[in-house]
Amino acid sequence: MKSIRLIHNLPRSGGTIISKCLAAQKDVILLSEIHPEGVAMRKKMGGDATFFDPINQCQKWNNLFGDNEYKKICNSSYNFEEKIDLIYKKTEVANKKLIIRDWAFLDFFGKPFIEPSYKNSLAEAFNKKFEILNLYIIRHPLELFISCYKTLDFFKYYDLSFFFNGYRNYFLNASKNNIFTYENFLLEPEKNLKNMCNILKVDYEDNYLSKLKDINLTGDPTAKNSLKIQNKDNIAEKLFKKDDLDKIKKSSEFINLMQDLKDYY
Repeated sequence: MKSIRLIHNLPRSGGTIISKCLAAQKDVILLSEIHPEGVAMRKKMGGDATFFDPINQCQKWNNLFGDNEYKKICNSSYNFEEKIDLIYKKTEVANKKLIIRDWAFLDFFGKPFIEPSYKNSLAEAFNKKFEILNLYIIRHPLELFISCYKTLDFFKYYDLSFFFNGYRNYFLNASKNNIFTYENFLLEPEKNLKNMCNILKVDYEDNYLSKLKDINLTGDPTAKNSLKIQNKDNIAEKLFKKDDLDKIKKSSEFINLMQDLKDYY
């Protein structure tokens, strides 16, 4: 059975910069924030859906298809899985390795655009046809919530119970041996990136930092082209009042989630 490589991350958990580092490896073609409902949901959000179509990403950023072939595909009625099949076959012919970054937000948060399914839609779309090489990225839940709250307008309508439930379901869907924390990645990027490449069966090259500025991806527009660590000590204490923070840490949702994450935080 052929293998397909998938990266999973919730928003604001380092997925963009980590994906850039993987896309900078030799002979890799990386598709970013791909989901079976991605194009429709992006249109619903009111944004440009062009680069949420996998064919468009491959062509605009990797020039995978010839001009005539690309036009023919665009004028055809391929469904999502058929498009991925076309891309997979094309990368094989070109001796490239395909990595797909999931748009996990839609599955585990989703609102106000779609009800979360709490299942990994991308993996389910491929698990009968491919051996799936999964890689999951996590970030401390309080840090993640605060980052989302500060940068994503619609997160202001999320309560912490809904957020923790979505995070917990994301984590419970993860393959326990293939989980990386954003915090550890920033502390030891080379070590973590080598391990990621090993899981995804991609050759590691240590000159990836020099290529980051040339990598085009969807995702966080503030993601830098370096791995400089910023001091974010006590960020939760700065956003929440002490009494409110104490209530959060004593809530059953937070306690249950942190129990699940005990091997990581």
